[in-house]
This record gives sequence, C-alpha cells and structure tokens, in this order.
Amino acid sequence: MKKSIAFLTVLVCLAGATQAQKEKKYKEIFYKDITHEADDFTATTNNGFSNKELTKFKLKIANKTNDILMYKPEESTFKVVDKETKVKEKVLMVYPGDSDFRIVNLVSADYLVTNYSFVMGGMYKISTKGTVTEMPDFKLPAAANEFEVGGFSCSMTSLTKETDKTEAKFECRYTGSKIGVIQPGKAVVKMPDGTEIANEKKSSTPIVLMKGKSEKVTFKWNRMEGGKATDMQKVNMVIIFKGAFSEADAVKLNDETLNFELDPNVTK
Repeated sequence: MKKSIAFLTVLVCLAGATQAQKEKKYKEIFYKDITHEADDFTATTNNGFSNKELTKFKLKIANKTNDILMYKPEESTFKVVDKETKVKEKVLMVYPGDSDFRIVNLVSADYLVTNYSFVMGGMYKISTKGTVTEMPDFKLPAAANEFEVGGFSCSMTSLTKETDKTEAKFECRYTGSKIGVIQPGKAVVKMPDGTEIANEKKSSTPIVLMKGKSEKVTFKWNRMEGGKATDMQKVNMVIIFKGAFSEADAVKLNDETLNFELDPNVTK
C-alpha cells in the first residue's frame, strides 16, 4: 500500500512539473532564424523577438526571377491559436536578382508565445517583359521638354550636357490601368555618326509606377572615346528608349507560411 501511495505521489509530482513547464512564462522570447524557399523568392528571418509590448523580426526577400517582386505586408497575417492580426508596413519592391528587407513590427502582447505562424501573403510578380509603350525619340538639346504616350507622361526637369557627361532627368507619371514599368537600362543615346551607347549602369534600376503615381527617371552617359566627334557638350544627341516603358499586371503569388519557434539557446 505504501509503495502504491509513493508511486502515485511521484506521478503527481511529475505531472505537476510537466504542467509547470508548459505554463512557464517568459518576459521576452527570441526565435530561431528561418529560411524558406518559394518558387520565385527566398524569405529569411532573423532577430525574431517578442515581449509584452511587441513582436518583431527582420524579413529579407531575395528575388530569384527576372521580374520585379512586390510585397504588400498589409496582406500578411500573424497567427497564434485562434487569433489573427494583420501587418502594417510599407510596400517593398525587390528587383531582379536583388534582395531587400522590411522590419515587421506588431504592437501586441498576444504573441508573447513560444511559437506562432506568419502567413506571408501579398507577394506579387510584375513582368519586366510587359506590353511595350513605344516612345518617340528625344533630342538633346531638347526640341520639347515633354512627351506623352499611352499611360505615360514625362517632363524633363534638368539637362546636364558637358564634354564628358550627359545627364537628362525626367519626372514621369503613369495613368494607365495596369502597372507602369520603366527600365532606364534599355535606353540608348545615338551619336551623330549613328553609334548607340547604353545608359550608364548605375542609372539602370527598374522603376515601378502604380496608377496616378510619378517618379524621377535619370538617363546618363559618361565620357566616350572619339575626341571632338564625341564631345557631348558640342554634338547633337538623341535618346532612343527601345522598350524602356512598358505596362504589366501584378500577378499574385501563393501565400507562404513561416513558423516561428523559440530559440532555447537565447531565450532563458
């Protein structure tokens, strides 16, 4: 009888210890880093953290495509048990072969838990090979400072034309029904002898324009070989846009779920 009582006492103590472990409360929790592979991108997280005031982590997106990825955090959701909370962060554009990040913050004590899920919705792909808007050639010096074709309207805001540098800056607006994409790297400048020179690489990052929005666009060329014949301050030049302006739809990608787990090496 005594042995039975002792055995029951041990079971009760073990059950109590297990329950206490389950109910252990943390003032702050650190989470394991995550690497998640999707078809079109890689999502990684680090510095995942929760306390009684907030939950946050760094979300990095690496673009594996030749298109532009657009992430709308407001379509993503924190999930714990039966509670869901939306995200409030700015839209992120990730260009072909590039990566960028957002710090995702949630002001809530509900996520001070050892594990939760983050449903990464709001990922879109915008083609860099959409429907091209054929723009007229643009003379430098300019005969007119503005041009408008289809859903695009552009106005030249400044022109620097020196012996070893030409830089034309435009303000471009999109009013079409899709998404406007401007790829300055596709444009060339045509010299008097017919030679075509590509836009300077550092000015070649694609630009995404939502309906009704405008952005600054720069076309730039540095010193060229050829002496007086290519002295950019003295010769007439022509910008040929060659498909730099196009329109495309934003294609929604599948939602991806990131599961956050407590990191026992950091959380005490």
